[in-house]
Amino acid sequence: MGGALLVMVLIVAAVNVPFALTRMLPTSGAFPPATVFLDGPEAAEKGWPSSTPHDVAWSDPEDWQLTPSFGFRRYWVSAPPLQEGKNGFVMDVQHLGWPLPAIEVKQMWWDWGNPQLSGPESNPAPTLVPLGVVVNPILVGVPLWGGCFLLPCGLMVLRRAMRARRGHCVWCGFDASELAVCPECGRAGSGMMGPTHT
Repeated sequence: MGGALLVMVLIVAAVNVPFALTRMLPTSGAFPPATVFLDGPEAAEKGWPSSTPHDVAWSDPEDWQLTPSFGFRRYWVSAPPLQEGKNGFVMDVQHLGWPLPAIEVKQMWWDWGNPQLSGPESNPAPTLVPLGVVVNPILVGVPLWGGCFLLPCGLMVLRRAMRARRGHCVWCGFDASELAVCPECGRAGSGMMGPTHT
Protein backbone atom coordinates (compact mmCIF):
# COMPACT_ATOMS: atom_id res chain seq x y z
CA MET A 1 0.00 0.00 0.00
CA GLY A 2 2.81 2.42 0.87
CA GLY A 3 4.49 1.76 -2.47
CA ALA A 4 1.24 2.43 -4.33
CA LEU A 5 0.83 5.71 -2.45
CA LEU A 6 4.38 6.74 -3.36
CA VAL A 7 3.82 5.87 -7.03
CA MET A 8 0.57 7.89 -7.10
CA VAL A 9 2.24 10.94 -5.53
CA LEU A 10 5.17 10.68 -7.98
CA ILE A 11 2.80 10.48 -10.95
CA VAL A 12 0.99 13.62 -9.80
CA ALA A 13 4.37 15.31 -9.17
CA ALA A 14 5.40 14.50 -12.75
CA VAL A 15 2.32 16.20 -14.23
CA ASN A 16 2.08 19.06 -11.70
CA VAL A 17 4.30 21.63 -13.46
CA PRO A 18 3.42 20.61 -17.06
CA PHE A 19 -0.27 21.00 -16.21
CA ALA A 20 0.42 24.45 -14.75
CA LEU A 21 2.20 25.45 -17.96
CA THR A 22 -0.86 24.51 -20.01
CA ARG A 23 -2.88 27.07 -18.03
CA MET A 24 -0.61 29.99 -18.99
CA LEU A 25 -2.13 32.78 -21.02
CA PRO A 26 -0.13 35.08 -23.28
CA THR A 27 1.15 38.22 -21.60
CA SER A 28 -0.49 40.36 -24.28
CA GLY A 29 -3.86 40.30 -25.98
CA ALA A 30 -7.37 39.88 -24.69
CA PHE A 31 -8.00 38.19 -21.37
CA PRO A 32 -11.29 36.75 -20.14
CA PRO A 33 -13.49 39.25 -18.34
CA ALA A 34 -12.66 39.70 -14.68
CA THR A 35 -15.08 38.23 -12.18
CA VAL A 36 -13.77 40.35 -9.30
CA PHE A 37 -12.97 44.03 -9.49
CA LEU A 38 -12.21 46.13 -6.42
CA ASP A 39 -11.13 49.72 -6.04
CA GLY A 40 -10.30 52.19 -3.32
CA PRO A 41 -10.16 50.84 0.26
CA GLU A 42 -11.23 47.33 -0.79
CA ALA A 43 -8.31 47.13 -3.23
CA ALA A 44 -5.90 48.47 -0.60
CA GLU A 45 -7.12 45.83 1.85
CA LYS A 46 -6.35 43.04 -0.64
CA GLY A 47 -2.81 44.35 -1.21
CA TRP A 48 -0.32 43.17 -3.80
CA PRO A 49 -0.76 39.57 -4.99
CA SER A 50 2.99 38.89 -4.99
CA SER A 51 6.19 40.28 -3.51
CA THR A 52 7.38 43.70 -4.62
CA PRO A 53 11.03 44.12 -5.68
CA HIS A 54 12.02 47.12 -3.54
CA ASP A 55 12.85 47.96 0.05
CA VAL A 56 10.68 51.07 -0.31
CA ALA A 57 7.04 50.11 0.15
CA TRP A 58 4.82 50.51 -2.88
CA SER A 59 1.67 52.61 -2.60
CA ASP A 60 -1.47 50.75 -1.56
CA PRO A 61 -3.37 49.43 -4.58
CA GLU A 62 -6.27 51.49 -5.86
CA ASP A 63 -7.45 48.99 -8.49
CA TRP A 64 -7.50 45.23 -7.92
CA GLN A 65 -8.73 42.77 -10.53
CA LEU A 66 -8.92 38.97 -10.41
CA THR A 67 -9.72 36.60 -13.27
CA PRO A 68 -10.00 33.02 -11.98
CA SER A 69 -10.54 29.71 -13.76
CA PHE A 70 -9.52 26.11 -13.11
CA GLY A 71 -5.77 26.04 -12.43
CA PHE A 72 -5.42 29.73 -13.28
CA ARG A 73 -5.68 33.03 -11.43
CA ARG A 74 -4.68 36.32 -13.02
CA TYR A 75 -4.29 39.47 -10.95
CA TRP A 76 -4.03 42.96 -12.41
CA VAL A 77 -3.30 45.42 -9.60
CA SER A 78 -2.32 49.09 -9.84
CA ALA A 79 -1.50 51.96 -7.50
CA PRO A 80 -0.79 55.69 -7.90
CA PRO A 81 2.80 57.00 -8.14
CA LEU A 82 4.78 58.15 -5.14
CA GLN A 83 5.30 61.56 -6.84
CA GLU A 84 2.94 63.56 -9.00
CA GLY A 85 3.61 63.23 -12.72
CA LYS A 86 5.56 59.97 -12.43
CA ASN A 87 4.64 56.42 -13.40
CA GLY A 88 2.47 54.52 -10.97
CA PHE A 89 2.81 50.92 -9.88
CA VAL A 90 1.32 48.00 -11.81
CA MET A 91 1.59 44.27 -11.18
CA ASP A 92 0.26 41.67 -13.61
CA VAL A 93 0.51 38.20 -12.05
CA GLN A 94 -0.57 34.78 -13.28
CA HIS A 95 -0.71 31.96 -10.72
CA LEU A 96 -0.82 28.63 -12.52
CA GLY A 97 -1.49 25.16 -11.15
CA TRP A 98 -4.00 23.34 -8.98
CA PRO A 99 -4.92 23.24 -6.15
CA LEU A 100 -2.04 25.58 -5.27
CA PRO A 101 -0.02 27.66 -7.75
CA ALA A 102 3.03 25.77 -9.01
CA ILE A 103 4.17 28.52 -11.42
CA GLU A 104 4.09 32.29 -11.17
CA VAL A 105 4.40 34.65 -14.13
CA LYS A 106 4.85 38.23 -12.94
CA GLN A 107 5.28 41.47 -14.85
CA MET A 108 5.69 44.78 -12.98
CA TRP A 109 5.93 48.46 -13.86
CA TRP A 110 7.00 51.41 -11.69
CA ASP A 111 8.81 54.74 -11.88
CA TRP A 112 12.17 53.51 -13.16
CA GLY A 113 13.63 57.03 -12.87
CA ASN A 114 13.15 57.16 -9.10
CA PRO A 115 16.49 56.28 -7.37
CA GLN A 116 14.54 54.99 -4.35
CA LEU A 117 12.99 52.37 -6.61
CA SER A 118 16.17 51.05 -8.16
CA GLY A 119 16.41 47.33 -8.11
CA PRO A 120 15.92 44.25 -10.23
CA GLU A 121 14.42 44.59 -13.67
CA SER A 122 10.95 43.17 -14.04
CA ASN A 123 11.29 39.68 -15.47
CA PRO A 124 8.13 38.02 -16.85
CA ALA A 125 9.77 34.59 -17.11
CA PRO A 126 7.80 31.81 -15.37
CA THR A 127 9.16 30.85 -11.95
CA LEU A 128 8.37 27.83 -9.82
CA VAL A 129 6.39 28.29 -6.61
CA PRO A 130 8.04 25.82 -4.16
CA LEU A 131 4.95 25.36 -1.98
CA GLY A 132 2.78 24.33 -4.93
CA VAL A 133 5.48 22.13 -6.45
CA VAL A 134 5.88 20.18 -3.18
CA VAL A 135 2.35 20.19 -1.75
CA ASN A 136 0.19 19.68 -4.88
CA PRO A 137 1.31 16.07 -5.43
CA ILE A 138 0.35 15.28 -1.84
CA LEU A 139 -3.00 17.12 -1.96
CA VAL A 140 -3.96 15.38 -5.22
CA GLY A 141 -2.07 12.08 -4.99
CA VAL A 142 -3.30 10.98 -1.55
CA PRO A 143 -7.04 11.28 -2.37
CA LEU A 144 -6.45 9.57 -5.73
CA TRP A 145 -4.66 6.75 -3.95
CA GLY A 146 -7.53 6.52 -1.49
CA GLY A 147 -10.05 6.31 -4.30
CA CYS A 148 -8.03 3.76 -6.28
CA PHE A 149 -6.90 1.49 -3.42
CA LEU A 150 -8.65 2.16 -0.11
CA LEU A 151 -12.18 2.36 -1.53
CA PRO A 152 -11.96 -1.03 -3.31
CA CYS A 153 -10.43 -2.59 -0.17
CA GLY A 154 -13.25 -1.18 1.94
CA LEU A 155 -15.86 -2.54 -0.47
CA MET A 156 -14.18 -5.96 -0.41
CA VAL A 157 -14.24 -6.03 3.41
CA LEU A 158 -17.91 -5.03 3.40
CA ARG A 159 -18.78 -7.73 0.86
CA ARG A 160 -17.01 -10.39 2.92
CA ALA A 161 -18.80 -9.25 6.07
CA MET A 162 -22.17 -9.54 4.32
CA ARG A 163 -21.31 -13.02 3.04
CA ALA A 164 -20.22 -14.14 6.49
CA ARG A 165 -23.47 -12.79 7.99
CA ARG A 166 -25.49 -14.93 5.53
CA GLY A 167 -23.36 -18.02 6.22
CA HIS A 168 -21.71 -17.99 2.81
CA CYS A 169 -18.04 -18.44 1.97
CA VAL A 170 -16.37 -15.07 2.45
CA TRP A 171 -14.05 -15.76 -0.50
CA CYS A 172 -16.38 -16.91 -3.29
CA GLY A 173 -19.91 -16.41 -1.92
CA PHE A 174 -20.91 -20.10 -2.12
CA ASP A 175 -23.60 -21.14 0.38
CA ALA A 176 -21.37 -23.11 2.75
CA SER A 177 -23.46 -23.05 5.94
CA GLU A 178 -22.34 -25.47 8.64
CA LEU A 179 -19.11 -26.29 6.78
CA ALA A 180 -15.58 -25.50 7.93
CA VAL A 181 -14.17 -25.58 4.40
CA CYS A 182 -15.92 -24.29 1.28
CA PRO A 183 -16.58 -27.14 -1.21
CA GLU A 184 -16.54 -24.61 -4.08
CA CYS A 185 -13.15 -22.93 -3.59
CA GLY A 186 -11.59 -25.14 -0.89
CA ARG A 187 -10.80 -22.26 1.47
CA ALA A 188 -11.71 -21.93 5.10
CA GLY A 189 -13.55 -18.79 6.19
CA SER A 190 -15.20 -17.36 9.24
CA GLY A 191 -18.59 -17.13 7.57
CA MET A 192 -18.94 -20.84 6.84
CA MET A 193 -20.19 -22.03 10.20
CA GLY A 194 -23.69 -20.68 9.75
CA PRO A 195 -25.27 -17.25 9.60
CA THR A 196 -24.99 -14.84 12.47
CA HIS A 197 -28.21 -14.37 14.40
CA THR A 198 -28.79 -11.12 16.25
